[in-house]
Amino acid sequence: MTPKEKLEALRGEIDTVNKDMLALFQKRQRISGDIAAVKEEGNLAVTDIAREQRLLASAAALADVDKQGETAAFMRTLISLSKLRQNDILHLTHALDFPEPSPLPAGAAAYQGIAGAWGEHAAHRLFPGRELFGQTYFEDVFDAVKSGKAAIGVLPIENSRTGAIGEVYDLLRRNSCYIVGSMWVTVSQCLIGMPGAAAGDVREVLSHPEGFNQCRLFLKNRNWELTNVRNTAVAAVTVRERGDIRYAAIGSRRAAEVNGLSVISPDIADDSKNRTRFIAIAAEPAYAAESNIISVTFSVSHQSGALVAALSPFQLAGLNLTRIESRPVSVEKYRFFADIEGNIKSGAARDAIAQAAMQTDYFEVLGCYSETQEQPL
Repeated sequence: MTPKEKLEALRGEIDTVNKDMLALFQKRQRISGDIAAVKEEGNLAVTDIAREQRLLASAAALADVDKQGETAAFMRTLISLSKLRQNDILHLTHALDFPEPSPLPAGAAAYQGIAGAWGEHAAHRLFPGRELFGQTYFEDVFDAVKSGKAAIGVLPIENSRTGAIGEVYDLLRRNSCYIVGSMWVTVSQCLIGMPGAAAGDVREVLSHPEGFNQCRLFLKNRNWELTNVRNTAVAAVTVRERGDIRYAAIGSRRAAEVNGLSVISPDIADDSKNRTRFIAIAAEPAYAAESNIISVTFSVSHQSGALVAALSPFQLAGLNLTRIESRPVSVEKYRFFADIEGNIKSGAARDAIAQAAMQTDYFEVLGCYSETQEQPL
């Protein structure tokens, strides 16, 4: 036989095995439905951890030594599909109770900081034309949205250099708000000062410490006094109030614009690709039909393979996870946050989310939205 003929023969064997397996799988799912009816009659829980562990142990004992990992993954998938079937019958798939597409709420947008802060810049780019107002702390932005003072809140959640902003993830965990939008904003720092000022006039530069860190190469070997302030927007306000060409600030073009300052030296950051991801939050879910990102949060039991079992449905459905973060809840408990490429109303995404939810102690959809990149002005 030629290699091609051998391949076709082996594929024929696979087809026969698939036919037998599918018949057995459908029989197994029918039995799972019968089990659901018994559990409903006896008011019994769908998930039985001890039973699942026994099934996995039995499967491992029957498997060849070099196939135990694959066998465990196969059994976990069967268990997941069985629980999904039972929950469908018992109407417990509440993780998918997500409304139809709807427009964003009208009204003001709140951000953390003052005019000229990167939060205000992001809010301006995400929602041009809306009334914007600043809040002192991240938590204040959530409070403004929950109280109805703001229709939308804008918050930073990740930086391309420094990673996740843990406080915002923790606040998402504690507050019943939904993610309704996202944008990556290029953090293009500038040296800004009084109109007519030049670099040679500057004697003192004000900035948040992170601004100085981001612009170390530009500042190197310059005989300037560097003064730390609360944030780069405050630095710009201070320069405006002093009204002296000897003072300059590190900040955004937006900070220069709102304070009547000029850009002395543009784009002075060491990393020209430094970006921050900002999310928009609302009190209720709202999204367009073409939204392409689903954000979820969940927790799993503290046992081997629990996280893999929760994420496997997305892999099996061919859905890409663009990010995953973990935040501690207790000594042995973590809450996970994941972003998935897809739309909450697509069949593949709905099935994967339902299957993932069956593998977790807690599961919630935080939002379905589009993620965009900031476009040059």
